[in-house]
Amino acid sequence: MRHKRHRIILFVSAALIALLIFGLRAYGNGRKSPDRSVEVHRKRGEIRFSATVQPGAMNRPLGVKGHHAIVWRGGRASTWALFQSHANDHAIRKGLRALGAGAGENLTPDTWNARTDPTNPEPDKRVEGTPIDVLVTWPGLARPVPLGALIAEKGRRVPHLDFRFGGNERYQAEFRSGCVVCLYSCPGGAIGNRTKTIRDYTREGVIYTAIRENLPRAGTDVTIILKPRPEEP
Repeated sequence: MRHKRHRIILFVSAALIALLIFGLRAYGNGRKSPDRSVEVHRKRGEIRFSATVQPGAMNRPLGVKGHHAIVWRGGRASTWALFQSHANDHAIRKGLRALGAGAGENLTPDTWNARTDPTNPEPDKRVEGTPIDVLVTWPGLARPVPLGALIAEKGRRVPHLDFRFGGNERYQAEFRSGCVVCLYSCPGGAIGNRTKTIRDYTREGVIYTAIRENLPRAGTDVTIILKPRPEEP
């Protein structure tokens, strides 16, 4: 009887430990996971946060390919992002607003959801908002490089990127993508590329790929720098 009770105690203890580990992992992957801070540098007019590079992620089978540049690691689009951000998209939006960046908020869920409907004008919209320079740096670089130096665009020698602070936080309950920087004018991302619409994505397919030779090896932690800049006249 004593041995049976002892085995029961061991079994319960092991189960509790397993539940604790599972809970911690779930907490780390959930919306309320603790994130490394977003550094706001007011004098330099920029925010900084860390991320992990995934050189082959933009073109993995399944999912939305060639679409996501930077995604929070707790978002459901992080599998297909070139960079997995350690800071969540909410904190990044908050940091940009602290620098005075204005969110365009002109897109709607149908900008994505109605992408195959030729009669719906929403997928033809271009993201609005404060222009944002997106830079990346990691140990060994002499200076930060623009995101455009790490991405190739089909049919162009240099990718045509015009990043804007779209905002779109009100749609995150629906999309839950965690997207920070999107390569299209997408309502799922905090920052979008004004030069490409969702209709373009539907029509053209995958046109953006990572330039592996310009990137550090997979798993390397980098620093992302976002700098709002005045609108050009």
